[in-house]
Amino acid sequence: MKKNIIAMAVAAAVAAPAAAMADTTLYGKIHASYDFWGGDNADSSDYSLASNSSRIGIKGKEEISDNLALIYQWEQEVDWGGDAAGIGGNSRNTFVGFTGNWGTAIAGRHDTPFKSVGRKYELFGDTVGDARALYRFGNDMVVADTNGDGVIDPQVDADGNFTSDGFASIDNWDRRTDNTVAYITPDLGGFSAKLAYVSDWSNDINNDNDAYSVSAGYEIAGFMIDAAYEQHNLTDLGIAGVTDSSDAYRVGAGYKMGGFKVVGLYQNNSDLSFIDGADVDTWGLGGAYSFGKSTVKAQYYTHDDIDGTTDTDADMWAVGYDYKLSKQTSVYAVYASMETGGNLADSIAANTGHGESAAFTDDGTFGGMFGADSNAFSVGLVHKF
Repeated sequence: MKKNIIAMAVAAAVAAPAAAMADTTLYGKIHASYDFWGGDNADSSDYSLASNSSRIGIKGKEEISDNLALIYQWEQEVDWGGDAAGIGGNSRNTFVGFTGNWGTAIAGRHDTPFKSVGRKYELFGDTVGDARALYRFGNDMVVADTNGDGVIDPQVDADGNFTSDGFASIDNWDRRTDNTVAYITPDLGGFSAKLAYVSDWSNDINNDNDAYSVSAGYEIAGFMIDAAYEQHNLTDLGIAGVTDSSDAYRVGAGYKMGGFKVVGLYQNNSDLSFIDGADVDTWGLGGAYSFGKSTVKAQYYTHDDIDGTTDTDADMWAVGYDYKLSKQTSVYAVYASMETGGNLADSIAANTGHGESAAFTDDGTFGGMFGADSNAFSVGLVHKF
């Protein structure tokens, strides 16, 4: 009898912490690939092992009342065998908030509603075929006739800084922002919306640069459509030709029937990188067909010249094959190619969640980065837990 009482006491002591943790979940994603690079990339990047937005996190929920629950999440990027194996890199969506049948409100670090719409209509997310390399504009460099002499002649000093025509580091339009508060509506008969305010999108020491991001979508009978708008505000620098705000909108639509899926996305940017009049249009189409454990897919994206510049257009396409080994594990193969205008520096997998991107040919000049074309073939594995 005493032994049974002791055993029950030990079991209760062990079960108590487990019960307290019952609504907390450990989860993660392993996404590794081996990539073979081609085109105008440096010889040192002919092949590489990449960890692509691999992650680990915890999330949980505590019921407070019939219509109110506390929610929380911490998520961290993990390099699963790439250049810096281990936990590190960027923190991902990490927040605390409340939810109920009235919707969800959160505060912390999170993808903007604008970004979420783009991710929804992407068929090659975090692979070498991710179209964000073309429409995110995060670290692209563009040259323009900024000194008005009728000739585009970018020059740089020993530190890589422009000394004549040109501007660089275009504003990023697929952001996961700190300092974010957001509200998400419940599902209202297929309609939903997200609203977010970012008190400081650039992590400026003075908290002067805020942003707004909103989206709305509707789904019914296999059809889906979403629209999003985002505005980044900048402290007025008092520089001619530099604006104090930059904005963009995107519209995505798709249809699923049986094993077929088609998607499309259009995006317009105004005053890109806070350069007055630097507007650009981007659009893309994709399709996929699933049969058994297999999926074949293809995608094409393009953007025109950025207004105020010449030869800054880009085209990108990708084809791929996915195979499900189990509910949690899949393997894939992807081939992607990008061609850019002579005054644009961009490459496959740059500005995306893919862990590696092509390095441009080093011909001894800064201009060797512009107009370089890139392609890649990649085989990968994805496991979710």
